[in-house]
Amino acid sequence: MKQWLAAIMAAGIIFVGGFGTANAADWYYIDADADDSAWFIDNSSVYKTDSVARISVKANNVEGYSYIYQVEINRPDKTWTELKTTVYTGTGIPLLSNEEPQKPVKIEQGTIGAEVMQALWGK
Repeated sequence: MKQWLAAIMAAGIIFVGGFGTANAADWYYIDADADDSAWFIDNSSVYKTDSVARISVKANNVEGYSYIYQVEINRPDKTWTELKTTVYTGTGIPLLSNEEPQKPVKIEQGTIGAEVMQALWGK
């Protein structure tokens, strides 16, 4: 009986301890924008070919909110398309989420989008 109880307690500890954290984000700092928001790329989410990348990008603003965007970047067209956006409080509580893809936006030189492209493709 003691072995059975110990096995159940061990399983509970493993479950509560979070074996499900294998998909943890690996945030890489890119730069700050004109509003002093710090921008990051999640290295663990990067999927890219020579022409397209799908990644998670995070912006931490000075008020303490985090905006996490699932984006698709089209390298030949130099466009940025937000596929999903979620806003979090400073304590990590999700406030808003939008899963409707937005219209592609042209990536201009000197913007965060251009810096993300540089980090992804190096040119």
